[in-house]
Amino acid sequence: MQLWVPSGRGESDFTEKKSRFIGAARRARTAEEARSIVAALREEHPRSRHVVWAYVLGADGVLKGMSDDGEPRGTAGRPVLDHITGAKLTDTLVTVVRYFGGIKLGTGGLCSAYGQAARQALEAMSREPLIERRQLRLGMEYSVYDTMLRLLERFEGRVVEDSFGENVSLRAEIPAGVLNDFLAAVENASRGAAAVELIEQERG
Repeated sequence: MQLWVPSGRGESDFTEKKSRFIGAARRARTAEEARSIVAALREEHPRSRHVVWAYVLGADGVLKGMSDDGEPRGTAGRPVLDHITGAKLTDTLVTVVRYFGGIKLGTGGLCSAYGQAARQALEAMSREPLIERRQLRLGMEYSVYDTMLRLLERFEGRVVEDSFGENVSLRAEIPAGVLNDFLAAVENASRGAAAVELIEQERG
């Protein structure tokens, strides 16, 4: 099954029986990153009654989390999560901030409103196919640093972390399908001035 990941952010904002629902869908690669975003939202909306969230993570989309944040169980986080999984998304966090308007919506109304906020935010969010990536560490002399960056760009890789000391150390991601070609290109271009170590991808 083809999974998708966010390539942008989507938002929704509507009022239901005087309660305002503000939805947002975006990429989150780890549970820690998702929790950090939720914590920042709480600070951004100190007067909101609830900050509901759900996420799906991992290359196979099996890491899931959600919170009703004080709403009746199953009326908030669950419908948000269902919309993420229904859209075949992973590495995706959806949050819904609710400002209570004084009128109770009931369990059915809550499920509908939170689901609508999630659905509209996801519909507004751009996405791209999930490409399996391998993480690796590149150690190199400064003389081949620019060459290695060009190779990463050529093979649609990306730098995750960098460190500059006596030599350069890069942590990078490369599409799995071109990994062997990339390794061969590094060996040919660096002439021994760069070394590659494959590492396992870390997920929260």
